[in-house]
Amino acid sequence: MDLSIIIPVYNVEKYLVECLKSIYKIKNLRYEVILVNDGSTDKSENIIEAFRDLYPEKTVVIQKQNGGLSSARNAGLKVAKGKYISFIDSDDFIDPDEFEKFVYETITSRLDIGIGNMRYYVPGKIGEPLFRSKIVKDLNNVSGITYLWNTLQKPKCFREEVVDDLYNANFLKKNKLFFNEGIIHEDSEFTILAYLQAKKVKFIDRTFYFYRQREGSIMNQVTLKSVESLERICQNILSRYSSLDKIGKEGIGTLVLSFYSVILYRRYNGLGNYKEAHKRYRNIYREVKNDVSSNFEYKMLYYSIGLPNLLRKMVGKQIGTVQRVPKF
Repeated sequence: MDLSIIIPVYNVEKYLVECLKSIYKIKNLRYEVILVNDGSTDKSENIIEAFRDLYPEKTVVIQKQNGGLSSARNAGLKVAKGKYISFIDSDDFIDPDEFEKFVYETITSRLDIGIGNMRYYVPGKIGEPLFRSKIVKDLNNVSGITYLWNTLQKPKCFREEVVDDLYNANFLKKNKLFFNEGIIHEDSEFTILAYLQAKKVKFIDRTFYFYRQREGSIMNQVTLKSVESLERICQNILSRYSSLDKIGKEGIGTLVLSFYSVILYRRYNGLGNYKEAHKRYRNIYREVKNDVSSNFEYKMLYYSIGLPNLLRKMVGKQIGTVQRVPKF
């Protein structure tokens, strides 16, 4: 089997039919669709059963108690039979023709990770492709660390979502890559850890994924747990820092400082003890400053949170406790 498509489902009856219709339009691949019902209480289960009846040979259904997105994806990974793994969110949808081309190129290139393109979507409006960096588009097959480093160059285009990526199943098994079930915004950690292990990564400019922007989504909620999760992600990533080469240290150091700047601003604006977070940031900055490119804001944050926070507000780029749906 070429491909396992893992789709966690939790109370998305409004969007699920559109998602699944787009998936089952795939024609030229040998694939399975793994639908993980993560304890839905709406009519999602009925929709799942209807599609299993329509496509019994292509559909695997997992029923489980609610455990969150990471838990659902991991449940799918444990039964997946495909050579490659795709993660699709159940409130989004794909262009099946572009997706087939993306999968074909990833498989024939024998990549550990194939990275595709996406667009933001709201009813009646579709955004432009998000990946536009010529640096990244000009890369051929490179290591995950090299790819990560290039996404952090100007124009910065690092994205953590897994939904527009394709993963070699043996690569995931060999490196014991699963989603961390103790955090939220788990894509941030999974993507980085995968890049640190991958030997063959390539950006494939196929814009197949439509990423629905909606109020009330987990991705648009900023809570104390989300900030604490980001702190845990930083700690986990930094635990691998000393073993990295020069560009690996520069990439990871830059990314952790970027993540931690978000943590500081959100804690400073009401989400917990910002003084303790500032102390941790200062320790991290001292550890990585010799490996990362100079950044004035990160230097300012070493001494103060208040002044950079004020400057961000003045230019309209503040990071507060509310994350808005992006304009496009």
